[in-house]
Amino acid sequence: MKKTKINIVSGFLGSGKTSFIKKLIKESDDFSKTVIIENEFGEVSIDGAILEREGLSVKEINSGCICCSVAGDFASSINDIKKAFDPDKILIEPSGVGKLSDIKAICLKFPDLFEINRSITIVDASKYFMYKVNFGDFYLDQIKNSDTIVFSRYSQAKEAGIDIGEIIRDIKKENGQAQLVDSEWDGFKARDLIDTRMSTSKEERLKTAQDRLGLFNSHGHHDHGDQVGHHDSAPSHNHHHHSGDEFSSLTLNVDKVFSRNEIKDILLAFDTGLYGSIVRAKGSIPGLVTDLEFDYVPQEIVIRDLEKIKDHHVVIIGKDLNSETLSKVF
Repeated sequence: MKKTKINIVSGFLGSGKTSFIKKLIKESDDFSKTVIIENEFGEVSIDGAILEREGLSVKEINSGCICCSVAGDFASSINDIKKAFDPDKILIEPSGVGKLSDIKAICLKFPDLFEINRSITIVDASKYFMYKVNFGDFYLDQIKNSDTIVFSRYSQAKEAGIDIGEIIRDIKKENGQAQLVDSEWDGFKARDLIDTRMSTSKEERLKTAQDRLGLFNSHGHHDHGDQVGHHDSAPSHNHHHHSGDEFSSLTLNVDKVFSRNEIKDILLAFDTGLYGSIVRAKGSIPGLVTDLEFDYVPQEIVIRDLEKIKDHHVVIIGKDLNSETLSKVF
């Protein structure tokens, strides 16, 4: 039996993992031999529903991280998928609070069945230093254990005056072997990141990837100036989070109808700390004209129209959540 290649798209909460996977699917010629495993740190898989609307078969593992509380379910899932479908590839989207090192370790327990093809980490360029300061080793685990780094909100960060080169130099210090894509998503094909790993030798893989994508590693010739200095925009508080146990999630069923402005005001209030330290919220709600789908990360809100669906859920992730007040809001 041939080995199934495992690709992992990792990244912190709200980094853009699902959007990247949608880009990968859109650009792929044939996704029929690929199975997606979607893990949510909550009772309901919001992102899994989004991918299923693309016509894909998604295996969902909810209510925890596949590297900790549901590790047994994850190990069973990849084995069951192998036996039932024997796919060419498995694409894993871990929870944003999952440790990539632990996820890879589980995959490597079955060397006769699986091999890790790519471990890609999506880094939100607009929040890199803020998250590094606040979440420390826990946040950096995904970066240190990735072979490829892709930036989200690249243009947005540049427009805000953030030095991408400074971020790249800092990432190189944490993981000198990782290949980085110094580009907006529109500047490359996501499928090339997956396909270039198929070459026979490390040297050939690296050369092919560099030629196609402009990838570079710590020994490359891309440079952006002097060494990393103090990042003035990073928060001054110094508490660190070292595991997903610091986070809690709240899953709410929603029947109440909202206008676009009403849900916008609620999400804007998330930045104030009124409901706790919220680092991610997403879901769907009944709307006045159409149903609405939203994504929230600190200081960024996206609200989209959604075709009418039967059940609506909201997942909120953070620390010290004011569950009672949030339940009344929704």
